[in-house]
Amino acid sequence: MSYIQLVRREIQGSLPKLAFMSILGGISNATILAAINAGTGAIADSKTPSLSTVVLFLVALFLFIRTQLYITITSTAEIEAIIHRIRLRLMDQIRRSELLALEGVGRANIVAAITSDTAVLTQASFILCFSVQGVVLIFFVAIYVAYLSIAAFVLSVAVVGSAALLFHLRNRSIQAQQQEATLRERQLFDRLVDFLEGFKEVRLNSARSDDLFDDAVEVSRTAANIKIRSQTALFKQMVTTQTALYVLLGTVVFLAPRISESLAGASITKTTTALLFVIGSCFGLVQSIPILLSANAAADRISRLEDALRSAVSSAEASRISTTGRFAKIEMHDVVFRYVDRLSETAFQIGPLDFTLQSGDLVFITGGNGSGKSTFLRVLAGLYPPDSGEILLDGVRIDEETLDAYRSLISAIFTDYHLFQRLYGIREPDTTEVGRLLTQFQLASKTGLSDGEFRTLDLSGGQRKRLAFVVSLLEKRPILLLDEWTADQDPEFRRKFYHQLLPELKQAGATIVVITHDDRYLDELHLQARRLRMDEGRFVEQRSMENGR
Repeated sequence: MSYIQLVRREIQGSLPKLAFMSILGGISNATILAAINAGTGAIADSKTPSLSTVVLFLVALFLFIRTQLYITITSTAEIEAIIHRIRLRLMDQIRRSELLALEGVGRANIVAAITSDTAVLTQASFILCFSVQGVVLIFFVAIYVAYLSIAAFVLSVAVVGSAALLFHLRNRSIQAQQQEATLRERQLFDRLVDFLEGFKEVRLNSARSDDLFDDAVEVSRTAANIKIRSQTALFKQMVTTQTALYVLLGTVVFLAPRISESLAGASITKTTTALLFVIGSCFGLVQSIPILLSANAAADRISRLEDALRSAVSSAEASRISTTGRFAKIEMHDVVFRYVDRLSETAFQIGPLDFTLQSGDLVFITGGNGSGKSTFLRVLAGLYPPDSGEILLDGVRIDEETLDAYRSLISAIFTDYHLFQRLYGIREPDTTEVGRLLTQFQLASKTGLSDGEFRTLDLSGGQRKRLAFVVSLLEKRPILLLDEWTADQDPEFRRKFYHQLLPELKQAGATIVVITHDDRYLDELHLQARRLRMDEGRFVEQRSMENGR
């Protein structure tokens, strides 16, 4: 999709009126030229410019001022409104997308579209309108040149047309190179994320730091080289086009009078003045081409991203499950989920799995790294769809129409959890309860709630996870999923989790599934629960826990 197509599709104001004002601006510009030429011609003939010429000049100047103001203000407002709608639409599609599909789209593509690509569209908005005016000016000045001299008109069409055709023919290869450069820059964004999110690992391992930096250097160098080639080719074309325009001017001044008697005296002066206007407009158009090409590429990337996100959005419109916040039993029957890493092409599978979770259950899942525990938890949460098998909630199969209601029963803290500054989705939280929970989780002196927003999130890893636990409890959902929640906790709070928090939650009727490596704490736990061990994506052991057994 081109930039112009995007504007035509998205604009809500009067595009015909904006186009009309751009055309009127071009006509007024050409009229100013004609009035000036008429005035200089009269002076050359030792006459005073006529009143009609002066009036024509003033009217054209007034129209030029009014059209420029209208175009500038309106185009800016319209483009920013379009960008606003695109951003909101993309964010809405993101929030309604499925996790697996969203992971396939890639964070770099999404962030770049919402930030840098929309910024390119803003930059091009002003250029687009004045490019339209430039085209209109060239058209009417060309008619004026034809009126002055057919020979000059034919020469102008031949030279300008040849330069435009050459530019167009070489344009596709330049666009392809710019697209590749953009792809490399987004790969560089991924490397930057590695530096920031993996900062501790980078600082601890100099070999990893060096390899990551070398990889980033290579990606950046490749992007720079591609952009140098594409920009060099583009600038060569611009210089060629500008040279052709100067050749046109020289031909009209030095050669045309020898082959056409119509170009002589005042006529050659008027024609040259008119062609100077044309050349100035052509220069403006040529200089705007890189920006418009970038805008075309940005519009195409945004369009393709929207298509990808549209396919990632769940099509569910209704739910057949009652959203009372209660349930009796969740069942998994022969559930299989397969995952292929898009970068390494490594395939992984969990299942077939049979699993039952009843209201009030406490389930511990153990197993080695890579055994499939976290993936299973995402399938249980409804974030990853099973490739085969089924999940039932109180006997109702979970599908697209029932998935959102099923998810509304679950709070989860995954290993890659995100902590929000505000309590989104929690209407009018009980400040007394918030204070009690913050005290219970030893956070009252570290942060607090003010107008639905935490004073600070500048906390240690363990404290942030405790705050995430507080938020999950404030959501008051019947099912709580915890993925290695104790991993960042100190021994004191880890013991408190197993011997105080879990018993209190179970007594309150909560249903809890915990992924853990804390075998020592599980062995000494005096609490009725189930313990499952995973290996290579399967449950290989299951036993009941009661009175520490």
